[in-house]
Formats: sequence, C-alpha cells, structure tokens
Amino acid sequence: MSTQTLMKSFKNSLVPSLALGVFLALPLTAAHAANLDQAKQQGMVCELPTGYLKPTGTATPDVKAMVNDINTKRKAEYERIAKQHNVTAQAVGVLTAKKLEPKCK
Repeated sequence: MSTQTLMKSFKNSLVPSLALGVFLALPLTAAHAANLDQAKQQGMVCELPTGYLKPTGTATPDVKAMVNDINTKRKAEYERIAKQHNVTAQAVGVLTAKKLEPKCK
C-alpha cells in the first residue's frame, strides 16, 4: 500500500474522533484545562498547524511552562496513536490541529 493511500485511509477513519481521543487521553487537570482556555482567550497561546501549542510574546513564564508540559503530553499521545495506525506522529498532529483553535497567525 502506498504512503498516500495509507494516509488517506488513516485520515478517513480517524479524523472525526481523533481530536476527541487525543484530548480525552491527555492527563490534564481541570485547573490545567481552565488555565489553557484562559491563556488562549487572553491571546497568550495559539495552536500551530502541527498540533502543538505556541506561547505568544505576551505569555508569562507560568504559561510557557504549561505549554511545554501540554506539548510533551501531546507528543506522547500522537506517537501512541501513530504507532497503532502505522503512520507518523507528525501526521496525527496535523490532523488533530485542524480541530483546534485559536490558530496562530
């Protein structure tokens, strides 16, 4: 099976549930999730097209630390999902990113 065919199959089978599955599996505490939402609303964090967070220039040291922690957890989850479906973690991140807001400008 070609890489293109494999990716198309992966995308068609997982896109609807991928973002939900990734975030249900991430061990974020309620406080962590609330802080992320607040940081996004305040423009201190945005979502990259790779499926990872990016702190903006206004991010505090605490927000930057939170972003690093969440990105580490996302990477582990992307790798787990990728291994199950014989695709790259990068592909999982890109597909997940399509469901996340706000996008980085």
